[in-house]
Amino acid sequence: MSWLFRRRIRVIPGVRLNLSKSGVTASIGVRGASITLGGKGGTYANVGIPGTGIYSRRKIGGGKNSILDNPSEKRVHPQEYEEQISQPDEVFVSEDPLDITSDGLMALQEAVLAANKQKIQLKKDLTEIKTSIFTTQLLKLISQLTLLYYLLPFIKRKLNSNLASMQKATEEVKQGINQSEVELELEMEEEARNAFEELIPSFQELGKSNYVWDITSATDVDQVRTRSAASSTLERERASLRQDKLPGITSSYNALCFSNINGADIYLYPGFVVMYNNPENFGILEITNVEASFEVSNFLETESIPNDSEQVGEVWEKTNKDGSRDKRFSDNRQIPVMRYGEITLRSNTGIYEKYMFSNAELAENFVSQLNKFQDLI
Repeated sequence: MSWLFRRRIRVIPGVRLNLSKSGVTASIGVRGASITLGGKGGTYANVGIPGTGIYSRRKIGGGKNSILDNPSEKRVHPQEYEEQISQPDEVFVSEDPLDITSDGLMALQEAVLAANKQKIQLKKDLTEIKTSIFTTQLLKLISQLTLLYYLLPFIKRKLNSNLASMQKATEEVKQGINQSEVELELEMEEEARNAFEELIPSFQELGKSNYVWDITSATDVDQVRTRSAASSTLERERASLRQDKLPGITSSYNALCFSNINGADIYLYPGFVVMYNNPENFGILEITNVEASFEVSNFLETESIPNDSEQVGEVWEKTNKDGSRDKRFSDNRQIPVMRYGEITLRSNTGIYEKYMFSNAELAENFVSQLNKFQDLI
């Protein structure tokens, strides 16, 4: 029985993003026939003959304002829901990534989803082909040991033919896996490009902070009852920053990635943000729809003290109303107050994440550079 592998490997279309003051627009297709989505103008079909100057552009869909420009649309933030629950008082968690995608970037999302889905299937196919190759090679060895390989020429021909077909299929599938990517082109003004180039080193420096924490929740403290100097307690876990490639996208830029303990990781690209759980669960929205803010946090540090942060004071673990030591507690100790930096990322589509950095200056500089870039697109 001959071996045959058949799977139609799709060519994943490239996507070109244009970043401008009118918004982020995505174009899908090839020169001479493409569709432009997003921005304030709506959806257009573009048809032309390359090299001739003959060009036609026709509107095929209406525009839609950004959620940030539509205050009448109310969304329930995670913290608004959590206020109905006793504990904790505030949770920093985003909506499901599939629910945050901007209308103009749905085409990019769908192209990446298709690329990832095909890559997953092709990897399964590759495993099956390799198993078939191993089995066929084993049969070939057995037939050689029993001399059937030499006595019956049709067995020799069939085994070698099947192995050749499998090797060819292996190369085709490997090539398909490599091509299951969306080639992303980014078009933006030189000033915006320079601003993003300046953002990258500020992110790299921020990642060198002695400690990076993902703050997952906050709970108010009854200071009178607990005799604590802290007005609230934070649930935080160690996180990390990295430059990384998002599965399914090939770009000249690696994304600026914030790991997320209680949800999807955050990938910052020029022009858009990706909330990524896995190859089949992620959302994409315009970077201008994400508000990045910085604030200083004077934090009572009961764990290791970072080397790159500033101590701004000390407090007693148990205090009187005036802040003095409560002598009723014999094991009362002084706790250092450290100056940290907090970065909050939020959007009206459901992103709500908060990070704490031991180096407040680096955190403030990153947010400043990010806001500068956002103002240019």
